[in-house]
Amino acid sequence: MMWIIASIPTTIGPVLQRQDVSTVRLKDLPPDTTIHLSSMSFSRTFVCAPKDSYLWVVTDRYDIVHDIDDNGLVDIPFTAADEEDSWSSTSWPGYAYVAFQTSPGNFSCQIVSNQHDTPYGVSVGDFNGDGREDLVFSSARDNAAYTLRNNGGWSFTEQMIGSGGGFPNHMAVRNVDAGPGAEVLYTDENGYLYQYSYTTSSRTRVNTLCEEGLAVEDINGDGEQDVVCGTGNGYSVGRVIYQIRTSGTWSSVRNVTTANRYYHGIKAADLNGDRRVDIVSCVGATVYVWYNNGGTYPTFTERSYPTGASASSNACEVTIADLDCDGDGDIVWSFYGSRSPSIVILVNNGATPYPSFTPQVLEGGAYSVYGVAVGLVNDDRKADIIAGLNTGLYIYYNTTPVLDSLCDPFGIGDNEGLATKEDPIRTIPQVKFFKVIGKDVILELTSPSENISFSLYSSDGRLVQRGRVKGSVLKLHISNSGAYVLRVRYDKGHLDFFSKAFVIK
Repeated sequence: MMWIIASIPTTIGPVLQRQDVSTVRLKDLPPDTTIHLSSMSFSRTFVCAPKDSYLWVVTDRYDIVHDIDDNGLVDIPFTAADEEDSWSSTSWPGYAYVAFQTSPGNFSCQIVSNQHDTPYGVSVGDFNGDGREDLVFSSARDNAAYTLRNNGGWSFTEQMIGSGGGFPNHMAVRNVDAGPGAEVLYTDENGYLYQYSYTTSSRTRVNTLCEEGLAVEDINGDGEQDVVCGTGNGYSVGRVIYQIRTSGTWSSVRNVTTANRYYHGIKAADLNGDRRVDIVSCVGATVYVWYNNGGTYPTFTERSYPTGASASSNACEVTIADLDCDGDGDIVWSFYGSRSPSIVILVNNGATPYPSFTPQVLEGGAYSVYGVAVGLVNDDRKADIIAGLNTGLYIYYNTTPVLDSLCDPFGIGDNEGLATKEDPIRTIPQVKFFKVIGKDVILELTSPSENISFSLYSSDGRLVQRGRVKGSVLKLHISNSGAYVLRVRYDKGHLDFFSKAFVIK
């Protein structure tokens, strides 16, 4: 089922230079603090606050935090707009932003787009094959979607990739390593699912049912990424549906569930360890999981899990990561409606075939939280949580006392993780050998890499060296004797591909 849209008003905008954003904390924003849950702990840290009335982190990607400016530290894209400065009662001017991490734990929030009416969803990917992370975002009341081509140096070129429909919202990306072969998919509240191809510079309409929430995953295990979405943006009128992708062709629409509810936000991941991708959504304060029974056109078994919140039908979002490092996917629920609590973690007990999930309140304040992201923000392997609390961007650093070398929050390390999602932004290098010769440490790869990021720690956890090199050989000279740990990453937004403890005599 596909409609070809022959003529797209694709436009190339001007090169956008960086614009600084105030980092003044407003009086309605919560303080930095340590949050202790029954099985985890987090450090809530303020990043910045645009003057806008809302700040949204609505994304399909589990690992939206990426090294966008190529300085070896991950950055955070988001959108924000200002209801108080509205052009009309329903028009909110705003921008796409990036919180660039300039040094460990320090961020500079920058406007990276032109001004638009109600910017909404955001995602990342290398869409033109130049090795830099580009952005894509929807502008709901402009009825348009845009990409921001990364020119380096915090400079971007804006390009419209589609207009029309009505109120574009959730974004997803496919084939982000393919450069010109990359594709962007997005839903809108008139019920259209659009697909933009960088190969043909054209947009197609995949179906006329998707309105709210979007996930792109391989749900039938055939190696091709399929789509899952919600069909309704009103109370008790929506379903969750999917379409299978086979050799470039989409199947007809099939139901995940026929129960009509106000589903909002869609994610897909393996939650019960059977290597089949399950589907997650939420309706107010209730999270629903549909467990995948397998097949070319899978059927699903529904289970519901309360968050313990008092939210009713307002917009909620979900995301997934192994937050407690026990090998299974936990669910993060957020609520856009200024009720308490506003962020809850549903902790997976690992039972099969249908796990139980225990709600633990991460954010007990009554804030508007439209979407959350998870990612590896600092230099450990524990998944951190990123959210907008009213108008402020916050990071909940994961400080859970676990041996983080065992953490694999997105399942990247074993390639059989929570979700059969996009391939890593850069190919994982293969190690040829590792040697310690005197006070020199040598790591050689089987082939050259464009970006080897490394961190060297002393045995007491102190950072000794950090840097990046290109090529196939990393060579470090260590002057002082002692025990050390070397961690090497192919991209700061992903996990270490090499970690080794050694002794310098």
